[in-house]
Amino acid sequence: MGSLRAVSRRLLLLLVGVPLTALIAVLAWSFLRTPSLPELLPAPVSPLLPDLAMSPLTDISGVRIEGGGDYVQFTATVSNVGVGPLIIHAVRGNRRGSWRVSQRFAEPDGSTSESVTKGDVVWGDHGHDHWHVHMGASYWLTKPGSAEPLRRYDKVGFCFFDQRPLLHQPSTAPTHPQFPKTACNGESSLEFTMGLSPGWGDPYPWALPDQRLLLTGLPDGVYRLWATADPGRWFREANETNNATWVDLRVDLHTTPPRVEVVRRGPSGASMWDES
Repeated sequence: MGSLRAVSRRLLLLLVGVPLTALIAVLAWSFLRTPSLPELLPAPVSPLLPDLAMSPLTDISGVRIEGGGDYVQFTATVSNVGVGPLIIHAVRGNRRGSWRVSQRFAEPDGSTSESVTKGDVVWGDHGHDHWHVHMGASYWLTKPGSAEPLRRYDKVGFCFFDQRPLLHQPSTAPTHPQFPKTACNGESSLEFTMGLSPGWGDPYPWALPDQRLLLTGLPDGVYRLWATADPGRWFREANETNNATWVDLRVDLHTTPPRVEVVRRGPSGASMWDES
């Protein structure tokens, strides 16, 4: 009799355990699976390419941060001097999924094409509170005539949007901004598109915490401050040779704040913005 009851209990546990195991498996699959991403648009044929370039660096000054050292701070502007817009599209299956980052292109027939890039996107900090496309080292400091970086800053990235029209624009430049800052908002977003229209610049002002390089520990002298757009060349553009600009600075760290004087400017691939 006892043996019969033991068999019955085993059968009951088996009957209960099978559905429970199946339920756990279904829940795990539902939690872990990533929904499929939308199909890519057609591949580029004859795309109207953007051309990322740096406008001249502005608002350059020295600053001493209490307990944080001496810095040079500056405003840097990534601009588009090409005939086509820079269009960056990001999509993910759910909030736990990886982003697929692609570059989209305007085609001459009015259609839009697309190709996947090596880029990734990160949620900005330092009060930005929006998505950035992460592009690696954007600013660095050398001695004039040397390629050795003495200081460098891997900027968290850029939320590209039409902020200021350039003084010198291509014929395809729109009169009004086409890409708003709000396009990068929404930490829970599953899809967004950012961009930069032809003839428009996106200044990142000196007051932001990631718009400076550390000077503490360097001797007084002349240094070259570099800034670049798309340092990893992740995005297709018409000209890769005009992405960087530089300025030579005479630095004196024996004053408070440190004295930083512009002594020479290198070429810039884009004009300043229109103040009107």
